[in-house]
Amino acid sequence: MPAAPAPEASPPSINGGQSFDKILETASSEHSGPVSGPASPSNLLKGPSVNISTIPLHEPMTAMPPSRTRVSAAYQNNATPPASPPAQSDVQKYKDDQLLRNPGGRNYNLDKKEISQNTHKESVWGLAQKDFSDVFGNVKRFFDNMFMGTTVLYRNDKNEIKEGHQRGLLETAMDFFKDLGSAVSFGAWHPERAEAPHGFMNRLSYSASKLKDALLGDIVEGIPASLNHMGKNMILSGWHLAEVLPDTVTGSFEPGQKLTTTIFDNGHVLIEYLTDIAPSGDAWLRVHASSLKELKPPVLYNLKMPEYFSRDSRWEHVRNTPFRKTIETIGSLLADALFVGLFGETGSSSNRRHQIEN
Repeated sequence: MPAAPAPEASPPSINGGQSFDKILETASSEHSGPVSGPASPSNLLKGPSVNISTIPLHEPMTAMPPSRTRVSAAYQNNATPPASPPAQSDVQKYKDDQLLRNPGGRNYNLDKKEISQNTHKESVWGLAQKDFSDVFGNVKRFFDNMFMGTTVLYRNDKNEIKEGHQRGLLETAMDFFKDLGSAVSFGAWHPERAEAPHGFMNRLSYSASKLKDALLGDIVEGIPASLNHMGKNMILSGWHLAEVLPDTVTGSFEPGQKLTTTIFDNGHVLIEYLTDIAPSGDAWLRVHASSLKELKPPVLYNLKMPEYFSRDSRWEHVRNTPFRKTIETIGSLLADALFVGLFGETGSSSNRRHQIEN
C-alpha cells in the first residue's frame, strides 16, 4: 500500500511560530493602508493600491523621503569647504594696495569699496564716465588732503578691505599746536587724553613726548607728507584725464579696452610708487624710520617689520611684503642720492657765480 504523501512543509516561522508572509502582510496593512491581493512578495514590490478619494483634503500628504542621490549631493555640499580665492603674489598685493589708495583703477570703485571682475566689455560711454569719475575723485582728494584729510582703503590680515584715515595739511597744523601746547604746559592742557599726567617725572616725560610729536611727527613728517599727497592727487587727475581719449577711440574693441586698462592701471601704480619714494613720501618715511629703543637704524628698522603692523600709521595701511620693502628701499635710497646730487650741483654752481662776480 503506497505511503500517504507527506504534508507540505510550512514556511519557516519566527517570533514564536508566526510565518514570514504573515509578518509582511501585517506590516503592510499597518503602514500602507489596504492592499489589493495577497501579501505576496510580488504584490509588495508593486506597492499598495490606495484610493486617493479616501484621503482627507485637510490632512497634508506625507513628503516623500529624499532619494539617495539627493542625500549624497547634500552631504558633499556640506562636507566640502568653499573654495578659497587664489593666493596673491607680492607683486599683485603691491598693485592692489596702490590701486586702493586713490581713484583710478579700472575695476576699483573706492566709494563702494568694490572690485569688479570686468570682462573688458564696457561701453565707450561707461569707460568715459569712469575716467571722469577718477579725475574728479582725485581733485576732491586734493582738497581733502589740503584740509582735514581723507579716507584710504587697505586690506587687513584677513584680506578684508578696511577704511583708514590720512591726515590733511590743516589737520596736521592743528595737531602741531595741540602737541606744542601740551608740551609747554607739561600736560596741564591735554586735549587728547582724559586726565593730566600726575607727578613731576610723568609730566616731564609727557612733555618730551608731545614736543617730539610736534616737531618730528607734525612739522618734519606730517606737513611735507600732506603736500606730497596733494601733489600725487593732481598728477593722478591729469593722468586719468588723458585716459579719456584712448578709451573713446579704442573702447569699442575688447583688445583696445584691455590695452588701455593695462597701460593706465600700471601707470597709476608707477605714479603712486614714484611719489611714495620721493622725500617726505609714505615709502620714504618708512625706509628712514628708526627705533632707539630697539637699536635699529634707518633701513634696517623697516626691513625687520612684519607684513602687517597696525600700531604705527606709517605701516598700518600697507602690506609690507618683501617685494614692497625691496623696491621702496632701493627707490628711496636712489631718491636720496639724486636729491644730494642736485643739491650739490646747485650749491657748487651758486658758489662759482658768486666767485666770478667778486
